[in-house]
Amino acid sequence: MIIGTWRLDDYYLENGERPLGDTPLGRLLYGPDGYMAVQYMPGNRPPLAASNWRWASDAERLDAVRGYGAYSGRYEWLGDRIVHHVEAAIYPNWIGATLVRLAVVTGSRLVLRAEHTPGQPPTPVLVWERLC
Repeated sequence: MIIGTWRLDDYYLENGERPLGDTPLGRLLYGPDGYMAVQYMPGNRPPLAASNWRWASDAERLDAVRGYGAYSGRYEWLGDRIVHHVEAAIYPNWIGATLVRLAVVTGSRLVLRAEHTPGQPPTPVLVWERLC
């Protein structure tokens, strides 16, 4: 069962790289209505100098979103994989896309791995811990 709220415990690439650092932050929600939402980011992002997002410099805003990922939409749980039908995303190219994630649930842990495409960058692996 994947319905619930999950906390990002680890994020790494199959080649051992850790693009979000050693303390990634993230939440993943799977609702009983068939909708999901996910956000993930480096856990050590410094605060902006400006007190309001709109007043920050372009450079500060770019640094704030570097490594940040988010999308939402409908999902299908197929037992060994989850299919995400993206409706909104920080990365515009994913809007309307279908993302397949290989899934392993063990106790309170959910491991999601993107399907590897030969010739593409190393595959990300996200380890989630159930919150509720």
